[in-house]
Amino acid sequence: MAKCSIETLNAILVAVFDATNGSLSAHVPLEAILRRFPGHLRGDVRRCIKELIKRGLLTLHPTRGSTTYQLTQRGLECATKLTKGEISSIEEC
Repeated sequence: MAKCSIETLNAILVAVFDATNGSLSAHVPLEAILRRFPGHLRGDVRRCIKELIKRGLLTLHPTRGSTTYQLTQRGLECATKLTKGEISSIEEC
């Protein structure tokens, strides 16, 4: 299993930020995140979401229907800085 690139992790974090409209209380299903990526990258995105959970930027939010994902406070701060251009990668968070 190949490691996730920093660019992929950055893109996923910004995609979740966009899907939740920057809200900490919003949680989105995996399909809503995958929809923001081309088909050939979706397998990598599935795998790299787990890396963002390990880094403490996303959390799992179990619901009755399916598992959803939401930003943590640290993830929100990182995503905001990424979108504003204050930092260039999640490594700087």
